[in-house]
Amino acid sequence: MTEIADWKKADSWLRHGESLDDLGITSLKVIRGLAGLRHSMDALLLAEFAAPRSADQVLDLGCGNGAIAFLLAYRYPDLSITGLEIQAGLADRARRGAQLNRLQDRIRIVEGDFRKIHTLLPPESVDMVLCNPPYRQLAAGRLSPHPEIRQAKHELTATLHETVAAIRYVLAPKGRAYLIYHASRLADLLNSLRAARLEPKMLQLVHSYSGAQAELSLVEARRDGRPGLQILDPLFVYQRRGGPLSRDMEAIYRSLAMPDIRSTVA
Repeated sequence: MTEIADWKKADSWLRHGESLDDLGITSLKVIRGLAGLRHSMDALLLAEFAAPRSADQVLDLGCGNGAIAFLLAYRYPDLSITGLEIQAGLADRARRGAQLNRLQDRIRIVEGDFRKIHTLLPPESVDMVLCNPPYRQLAAGRLSPHPEIRQAKHELTATLHETVAAIRYVLAPKGRAYLIYHASRLADLLNSLRAARLEPKMLQLVHSYSGAQAELSLVEARRDGRPGLQILDPLFVYQRRGGPLSRDMEAIYRSLAMPDIRSTVA
């Protein structure tokens, strides 16, 4: 069971203008800039949706401050995870966060631009990729004045096509990709995946509550997979507008809080 390093000295991991955020899962913490990018519920949804196999090599593409990597490493103790992040400040916080959560032996953070992924990672080197790409094209919506938030929300450093190309490059044969993306751009995502021979295999739409339009989509794709898309029941985050979490969302929190201890007996 992972425990945070030196609870009483946790603040010693922080630099000026930073704070510790609770991931809401046991004692896991993330380091964030006070004015910068914060982790969101997207990280929890993607970490729960992903289905790694024992001893998978996993890549968190655009890992930010490491929230998804921390959740997966805690949930699946056999995994080896690489986080790739272009923003130096976020990569540094993810690296320190891995040490803070005592996960540095299984999480490696690489700073770099995944548009040049061939210079950073070997081809066909991972079994599973997780990615939460920027949802908005450059011409869509107001740009945040803060660079961390701006790059996370808008396609400033990589388009959707470039993101999918990086996934294709790094995935091993029959490897799987798990993505969370805005529902309004779901058609763009599915088209880009299929064009790169990453066949969409599973889809789940996420709604705030019953009766609300879908806001997010969770997609599993398989490298060179056969056609055939399974559509899961929709996920409602809240029981009603302004109400408490749904039972399914509460179950996600419980699931992520329980390490997957697998038997070694065949």
